[in-house]
Amino acid sequence: MKSALIIASALTLSACATGPSSNTFTHAAGDTAFTGWVRFSNGEFQLYGDEDQVLQPFSRPCVSGAASRDEMIQAMGDLRGQKVRITGRTVAWSEAVNGRIEYARSDIRNDCGETFVILADDIRPAN
Repeated sequence: MKSALIIASALTLSACATGPSSNTFTHAAGDTAFTGWVRFSNGEFQLYGDEDQVLQPFSRPCVSGAASRDEMIQAMGDLRGQKVRITGRTVAWSEAVNGRIEYARSDIRNDCGETFVILADDIRPAN
């Protein structure tokens, strides 16, 4: 009986770890807006679709991006781990040079590993 409980618990936990995310960020042409939870690392932000993802190290899926250096400094101080609305445009990661995209004195390394990144004009708390 005890081993059956352990197995059932393990299956439940593995289902949670591999279950689908509500992360629905997609590469779009032109200006766009994204709403999600943000984490800052290595001079870029990572945007997550689910609040619990931002609390887990190395969580995926996410989308990397950056804003101007001044906007990033402000956002890192005020918005870490919060739900945000980011406006800007997306760029295909295939446009990276030497494994990074430079944008407004910020570097994007694409720690999320997506096929695109966000070049943000504005990062603010989501309503």
